[in-house]
Amino acid sequence: MRFRDIALFSFKAMMSRKRRATLTLLGIFLGVLTLTAVISFATGYGLAIKDIFKGSSMRLIYLIPREVTFDDIDVNKIGSMEGVETVMPLIRLAVNITAFGKSKTYLIMGVDINYIKDVFPDIEIKYGDWPASSDEEAVVLGYKLLSDLSPEELESLVGLNIKVTFSNILTTRPRISGILAPYGTSIAADVDRSVLAPLDYMIRLYTRLTGERRYTMLAIIAEDVESVDYVLDQLNEEYGDNALAIAMKDMQRQLDTVINTSLLVLGAIAAMTIVVASIGIMNAMYTAVTERTRIIGVMRAMGASKRDIALSFLFEGLLMSSIATIFGIVLGYGASVLLAILFGGGGLAQAALSMSINPVLLPEHAFAIAAATLIITAIGALPPSMQAAKLEPAKALRFE
Repeated sequence: MRFRDIALFSFKAMMSRKRRATLTLLGIFLGVLTLTAVISFATGYGLAIKDIFKGSSMRLIYLIPREVTFDDIDVNKIGSMEGVETVMPLIRLAVNITAFGKSKTYLIMGVDINYIKDVFPDIEIKYGDWPASSDEEAVVLGYKLLSDLSPEELESLVGLNIKVTFSNILTTRPRISGILAPYGTSIAADVDRSVLAPLDYMIRLYTRLTGERRYTMLAIIAEDVESVDYVLDQLNEEYGDNALAIAMKDMQRQLDTVINTSLLVLGAIAAMTIVVASIGIMNAMYTAVTERTRIIGVMRAMGASKRDIALSFLFEGLLMSSIATIFGIVLGYGASVLLAILFGGGGLAQAALSMSINPVLLPEHAFAIAAATLIITAIGALPPSMQAAKLEPAKALRFE
C-alpha cells in the first residue's frame, strides 16, 4: 500500500467512529493544553523576575539594614574596605504625592545623580533633564506615574511643582525636573512607579523628618566581579546579622537555577497528563483492532502486508495526536495569557517592586511539547498496531 492509501484509510477509520475519536482527542488535547499553559506562564514569569535585575552590574552589592539604618561612618568604613570601588547611599521613603488634583502614595528614592547609572543601568530621561545639583529641590517622575497623559501633556509638566507629604508631618514642593523613559523594575525600586530625587535633597528632608542623617540602603560597587565574594565576606564579618548583603552576581545565578528547576518540575508534572492520554489511545486502538478484525483479514487477503496494517493503525493514532497537539498548543498559550491577566498583573503602590507577566512560548518549547506528545502517542499506539499486524488472514476473516 502506498503511504497515501494508508493515510486515507486511517482518516476514514477515525471518522467512522467520531465519538470515540473525539474523546481520545480530548484527552491528548487537555494534556497538551495544560503542559503548554504551564510552560508558557512559567517562562514568562521567569523573564519577568529576571527583568527585575535587568542591566544590574555583576559588581553591585546591596546592603540592607535589618534593624537600624546606616550613617556616614558606615559609608566611610565600607568605602575603605579592600576590593570596594565606591559606596552609594540610598534613601527610600513612602510618601504621599499630590499633583494635578490627584493624591496617591508612591516610593521616593534619594540617589546620587552622579552614580544613577550604576544603580539603574541604561536609565534615560524622556522629557526634561536630571536635577542640576545633588541638593536641588527637584524630582524625576517614573513613566507609569502619569501613563494616562499624552506625550505633549507629559512634556508640559517639566518645570512645574508637586506637593510631597512625608507621614503627614513634613511637606515639600519640589520641581519636576524630568520624566523617565520606560525602564522596568530593579531590586532597589520599581523605577516606572517611583520618584527619584537628588541624594542631598533627600538627606536634608530625612534629617528634618527623623532628626538623624542616615540612609535606608547602601549600594556597593566592587572593583571587579572577582572581588565581590571577598567584599561580601568583609561585610558579613563587619555587620553579621544586623544587615543583609545581596550580591547581584549570586542572585542572578540562583535565579537561573530556580527558574530552570521550576520549569522542569512543572513541565514534568503537566507532562503526566499526556502519559495518561497515551493510555487512553492504547485502549481505543485495542478496541479498534477488535472491531476491525474482519477488515484486517480482507486487507491481508487483498495483498496488504503486516507492515501496511501496522502503519495504518499507528498513523491513525499519530493523526489524532497531531490534531490534538496543534489545538492544544494554540489554546494552551491562550490559557497562559488568561492566567497572566488573572494572577500576574498585580502590583503594590508602596512596594519597591511590581511585575507584569507576559507568557512566552519559545519555539524550542513548542517543538519539545509536540515531539514528546507524538513520541508518547506512538509508544501507546504501537502495541495495538503490532497486534493487528500479527492477525492471521484466515482467522481474521472468520472472526465474528
